Amino acid sequence: MPQLRLLAPVLGGLVFSTLWAVPSPVVAAQVAADETVASDGAVTEVLTDESQPAWTFERLVSEVAARNPRIRSQSAAASAAGYDVAAARWQFFPAPAVQVESSGKDRQLIASVSQPIYSFGRLESDLKAAKSRASVANVRVEEAQYVLSFRVLDLFGQLLSASRSLDVFRQDLARLGALEGMIGRRVTAGVSAPVDLNLVLTRIRQSENNIVSLTARQNAALAGLSELLGAPLTMQDVVLPTMLAQTLSDDPSVAQDPVEQSLSYSPVLKRARGDVEVANVDSARARNAMKPTLYGKFEQRIDDGRYDTSAFPASRVLFGLQYSFGSGLSSLSRVDAARAQAEGAQLSLDAAREDIRASVRTDLETRDAASRLVESLRLNLMLQEETFGSYSRLFLAGKRSWLDVLNVVREVTENERALADAEVQYLVSSYRLQLQTGQIKW
Repeated sequence: MPQLRLLAPVLGGLVFSTLWAVPSPVVAAQVAADETVASDGAVTEVLTDESQPAWTFERLVSEVAARNPRIRSQSAAASAAGYDVAAARWQFFPAPAVQVESSGKDRQLIASVSQPIYSFGRLESDLKAAKSRASVANVRVEEAQYVLSFRVLDLFGQLLSASRSLDVFRQDLARLGALEGMIGRRVTAGVSAPVDLNLVLTRIRQSENNIVSLTARQNAALAGLSELLGAPLTMQDVVLPTMLAQTLSDDPSVAQDPVEQSLSYSPVLKRARGDVEVANVDSARARNAMKPTLYGKFEQRIDDGRYDTSAFPASRVLFGLQYSFGSGLSSLSRVDAARAQAEGAQLSLDAAREDIRASVRTDLETRDAASRLVESLRLNLMLQEETFGSYSRLFLAGKRSWLDVLNVVREVTENERALADAEVQYLVSSYRLQLQTGQIKW
């Protein structure tokens, strides 16, 4: 027994050094940051040599916005709206017409050309409506890209969260593996009970199960990104962002007033403003539809002189006034409907503006809260790692139980997991703010 007391500090130091060979997240993050700075030149050379650069979040957003069928569909709709503008312009040009009638062997052909002279604003409102719809169609392309970028961010955040959690549980397996080796030797030597080995084996199985579940989540996120991109992705292709170990500072890429910047940039608001403009134009168009059209017309008749002999000459130029009342008071009803639609579009614009304000403020609060939480969790993790080393030494000295050591390991893992979640939350909210303020474009 005296020899064991003398050997306990030595064995404790050996176990502590063995367990501490597993790098902590704080140390690993700092080492990774240092290695990144030191290897900037090497990375640049590698990317220069490769034909395809790595898939960062910004590149994923850009490529999905260019390749996705939803975007191509909106682009086709914008092209169709452009043709509608051309069609509305042609309404100001002469309209040729040919009419052929027959009665037995007798035939008559009437060729005419009519030209609108004055439509009291009806043709002008039709052209303005077509231009407004074309403008909204172009904005809808940008809106579709904007909405799709948040879908990319959602999947990218899931991928980042699963990857960070996998790193945590792999480190947990490394720590538990070292403890398993130590307690296995003690059980073989008869110093510890076999139940102690069962305890650590149970913890190892739990971590392995977590790794299996997280791997499935990671693969699902990769599959979702591959589907949006239209090309297969692997973890080796994707570059995940990292956070430095030092104190976090405010993101300089976000403007001083992100709420106002998002209101001026948001494609959703641009589309809503376009809808208001279209609704107002349609309201004026419905009123102008009740106005007459003054036109001029040239007509040439060709017949055999027997078919429907007319008192009018074969060639004539005439002027007319055309007015279409519609069925009953349907024209007035269309005016009321267009006016109500304009009011609804304005209300939708106000609602979209409020939604954007709330979303940006929520992301700002989330980012700031995550930043504070990361600092707190880093400090807690440092203290828990020190506690883990102390408990390991005290266990070998007979002053702590094996369950105490395993519980400290679990606390370290839980803190690492919470730290990883907080960092992911910070990064995702920062990306959301950059998307909403136009810092990330496609």
